[in-house]
Amino acid sequence: MPGPTRIKSDANSVFALRRGLSVLDAFSGNRTDLGVNEIARMVGMHKSTVSRLCSTLESAGYLQRDPATNRFSLGARIFQLTGSPNGALDLREIARPELLELVERCRETATLAIRDRRDITTIDVVDGLDFVRMQARVGTRTQVHASAVAKAILAYISEAELHEMLDAWPMGHLTPNTITSKRELVKQLPEIRARGYSIDIEEMEVGLRCVGAPIRDHTGNVTAAISISGPRHRMTEEAIAALGPVVRATADRISARLGAPRVEDLPLEQLPRPARGAADQR
Repeated sequence: MPGPTRIKSDANSVFALRRGLSVLDAFSGNRTDLGVNEIARMVGMHKSTVSRLCSTLESAGYLQRDPATNRFSLGARIFQLTGSPNGALDLREIARPELLELVERCRETATLAIRDRRDITTIDVVDGLDFVRMQARVGTRTQVHASAVAKAILAYISEAELHEMLDAWPMGHLTPNTITSKRELVKQLPEIRARGYSIDIEEMEVGLRCVGAPIRDHTGNVTAAISISGPRHRMTEEAIAALGPVVRATADRISARLGAPRVEDLPLEQLPRPARGAADQR
């Protein structure tokens, strides 16, 4: 029979869980981003308690914080559990018409993904129009080292964030074309930045080829990307060369609708980084 200490500990854990869930409940309806003071008023808790709960939920991926405003929104972990919209709802709604138009033009499957700390998570998919097409599912985490949509994001994040993400992922062989060397992958990134789109030539799945492009948010940071994917008999080298600028232009339109500044107006630290030697990389 459990002793008084164990019973008290269990009761405290249940109480803390209920308070954490009440914080998540505050984001229901149309409330997509909230500050600590707003949440505290809504749930009837002291703001210091809410601040601690939000920090815990953020570290677990259930909330994400905008460093510019210190406001919270639901994190990508919600997508991974439910496959339903979260704080990126506006992005999904803004991007969907562009994805539909892209699929109509290219006939291949289009995906939208966001960066969630060390993961790249798919938040929307528009199926291709042909019988043989790539299958994708909302809520899945993509292979950071092997997908076009991931590489489109990796090319624009800071060096520290880049190596943190790559160190966290096992760069294992998925196909004979998979890049398993961190050094070799890093060497690809300046080329991606130069042309504005990334490619996956059967690196994640034999017979599947993809083209990706980055999306900037209202601050100018690359936080998401789109891609189109199809079988190699349609996604030839010539087709990829023609589709790359189309995918890039679609991503640029989504960025503009999100309020992203023009590239020429970005501060120096957010401009595409020049190529650097990779001798110090694995």
